[in-house]
Amino acid sequence: MEQLITSRDNKYVKLAKSLSVKQNRDKEGMFIIEGYRNVHDASVKGAKIEFILVSDRCSYDLSVFKKHKMFTLAPKIFDYVSDTVTPQGVMAVCTMEEYNFSDIELDTNSLIVVCENLQDPGNAGTIIRTADAAGAKAVILTKGCVDLYNPKVTRSIMSSLFSVKVIRNKNIDSVFGFLKSNSIKSVAGALSDNSCHLFDSDMTGSCAVFIGNEGNGLTLDTVKRCDVKVTIPMLGGAESLNASVAGAVMMYEFVRQNNTYKKD
Repeated sequence: MEQLITSRDNKYVKLAKSLSVKQNRDKEGMFIIEGYRNVHDASVKGAKIEFILVSDRCSYDLSVFKKHKMFTLAPKIFDYVSDTVTPQGVMAVCTMEEYNFSDIELDTNSLIVVCENLQDPGNAGTIIRTADAAGAKAVILTKGCVDLYNPKVTRSIMSSLFSVKVIRNKNIDSVFGFLKSNSIKSVAGALSDNSCHLFDSDMTGSCAVFIGNEGNGLTLDTVKRCDVKVTIPMLGGAESLNASVAGAVMMYEFVRQNNTYKKD
């Protein structure tokens, strides 16, 4: 480690701070993750870590990061860079991973998750974490979705950001083209004239679960183009489910129907 950094003018401090702005993240091709567990998991999973910043008051075992470039900041400088209310004293600047359809490794019953116009960072992060837990091959974020590397998104995704391929900024036509060319069934959560009960639907084989905007759901055109339209039973007084919760229910119905939880 180098000597204690006490100035906001340090080049590593300035770079890390600048990444709180999307324009700068896109320009540099870098983003920040915060928290000891997140940085540790990123390191273990082979994320492209440019450098790690730690607070001089950090009490965690930092020897696990010895293979990375690491700098110690005065507490007030670390707090200046941090995006969290109660920072843990560890953050990493990472290089963005860009994936395309060709990077998806498909098998006979692959799960793909497609998000259309999703805006809430917490929902986006939770959906990606759930997709990872459900064994999804990829998550596709269409154009108009919240930025994957928004700090609030990366915090809610946690280490799943480095476990599941996330393909971003795709137009909906290209998404349907990919699904059709690979014989992947598209499933929309939507109330329409030909919707069926989720638990009566056929989600066997490879499927793409579509999740829409928090307030407006999927666009009418997308719903029409999906092969299957499903509704989730509402047994109480609630009119609807949170987008990430609805997505989770649909993903795990796919898991149940395909018995993927029985795989070794």
